[in-house]
Amino acid sequence: MRRLFWLLLAASAGVLAASKLAGQPGYLLLAWSDWRLEIRSLLLALVLLLVLFGVLHWLLGSTYRTRQALARRRLTRQMRRRQQAEADLSAGLLALLEGNYPQAQKTLQRGRRAAGAPELHALALAHLAQLRGDNLSREREYAAARAAAPAAGMAIAWLQASAQLAAGDAVGATATLHALGGHNSPRLLQLEAELARQRGDWQVLGETIPRLRRAGVIDATEANRQELACASQQLAGSEVPDLLWPQLPRRVRRESSVQLAYAKALRRAGRQDAAQEALVGLLNSDWQGAAVTEFGHFSGNEIERELARAEHWLAKHPKDPELLLALGRLALRARQWARAQAYFESSLLLKPDIQGHLELAELLQNTGQAEAAAEHYRSGLRLAVTPPGGRPAQPDPRNFSLTAGAPAVDDQTVFMLPKV
Repeated sequence: MRRLFWLLLAASAGVLAASKLAGQPGYLLLAWSDWRLEIRSLLLALVLLLVLFGVLHWLLGSTYRTRQALARRRLTRQMRRRQQAEADLSAGLLALLEGNYPQAQKTLQRGRRAAGAPELHALALAHLAQLRGDNLSREREYAAARAAAPAAGMAIAWLQASAQLAAGDAVGATATLHALGGHNSPRLLQLEAELARQRGDWQVLGETIPRLRRAGVIDATEANRQELACASQQLAGSEVPDLLWPQLPRRVRRESSVQLAYAKALRRAGRQDAAQEALVGLLNSDWQGAAVTEFGHFSGNEIERELARAEHWLAKHPKDPELLLALGRLALRARQWARAQAYFESSLLLKPDIQGHLELAELLQNTGQAEAAAEHYRSGLRLAVTPPGGRPAQPDPRNFSLTAGAPAVDDQTVFMLPKV
């Protein structure tokens, strides 16, 4: 309706203009260089202009419609190729799952050029290369995936590092993760922690644990447990534990497990007296069997002093098998054979132990009590081969005697004992 209105308005204007020009025909002169064109009727000139405008309008419209048709045709071809690429991706993945690797390779390669998400084809081809053991092609496909989808760099890096780790390339996986710089991806942090554990890099693991907690991968309790384990491992591998100890956080140094690890590290470094002092401080605040056992491994010069310390604790812990075993070891190093035998036997009455039977058997063997030594060797062997839950019934600790067992030898007798 609106178009009809404008046509009528234009026709009216044309009629009005024609009526005005009918009485005054006028003329139109066009000059260009030596050329002259004169039209003696303005009405004719107006008609020619309208015709020229119509021709130009038709030409422009035809050009536009041609371009639109070509664009639609090109878009249709692209859509068809993209649909074919999606079909190839689906078929390639199915072939990959079925184990038809040649067909999967052919199909995925065919559809990757026109794919709307070429990174998916690249990742599928990288996984195929991983299954074939072609590490070079795998790395090339992961690089192509990152180039096709830069925004998915962290996800692709996690897949690449996981594949490298599965292939035994821990160095490559570490390099892939380090190339990302600072990030807060939970899965990448978990992988970094796993790599640090595998290569024994406890310092890096200790730095990763707080990031895991902030990312919500572990809670505060688990983070604290892992930090303590990490600190203990750092101490276990340190050649100079005295330098490492002050660098640990104070709350970590207050934990019993870390203090015990520190004492063991001092002993491995040859610091026997320092290790004993650390153990004394630990036992005074937190009595535990592992620390008592470690206390009994003293091999320094002041053995009498350490034996007296341990016997002082015996008044408060008279039925502690670990303490009695430690006392036996210290008495053995002090060359007090009768006392060592009594402590070993008392410890075994409270808690039969393979190591206790072995040490008592060696003591008895070297003091000429071969039959008693053989019996303890057999007892230790029975404990070693007894499955969990099948251990013979233990005697009542309330009925033990500090001197129970075979008759103790005289401390003054000289035996063929090795120097400890």
